[in-house]
Amino acid sequence: MFCELELNKGSYIGLRAISEDDFPQMRKWADDDEITHYMIMGMRPGAGVLFCGWDDLDVEYARFLKSEHDVIFAIDTEFGLIGIIGLYNINWVARNTELRIIIGRPEFLGKGYGTYAIQLLLRYAFDKLNLHRVYLGCNHADARANGCYKKCGFIFEGTSRDYHYRNGRYYDANHYGMLKEEWKKHV
Repeated sequence: MFCELELNKGSYIGLRAISEDDFPQMRKWADDDEITHYMIMGMRPGAGVLFCGWDDLDVEYARFLKSEHDVIFAIDTEFGLIGIIGLYNINWVARNTELRIIIGRPEFLGKGYGTYAIQLLLRYAFDKLNLHRVYLGCNHADARANGCYKKCGFIFEGTSRDYHYRNGRYYDANHYGMLKEEWKKHV
């Protein structure tokens, strides 16, 4: 575990390196409509650029784990693996990156685990990697995610209309960002 946060007595959330042993669980989440319903970049067959087929999914995960522009962690609790979170497309010159998170176990949605995981990752991004800006995109219709990002201190930067197509309809995407100075004031 590279960093963790104690939530209450005996309860914790931590970020650790992803291993190949996590891939089967991650594939299961990628095929779960409840988990991927609001995703902007889908991991399901035909849903987005990240996915070409089940065999390619493991290759894609392995590529992310070796990338110098992506840093991905497993979200671990006393209940085991509950999701993944990462910094993608890190631009080392401009010192900015995109945050993405998936809570893969529905029983952990809306309980603060995503918020805590984001806080841990932001500490890593700004303190350890010395990044200047973290940004993300979110389905406009996903009230839970939009609320979480605002609670974490992200600033709403705008909406892209009809940004992605999913389940027979178009969805708008909200865009959020956070600068290192804003994060320091928020923590």
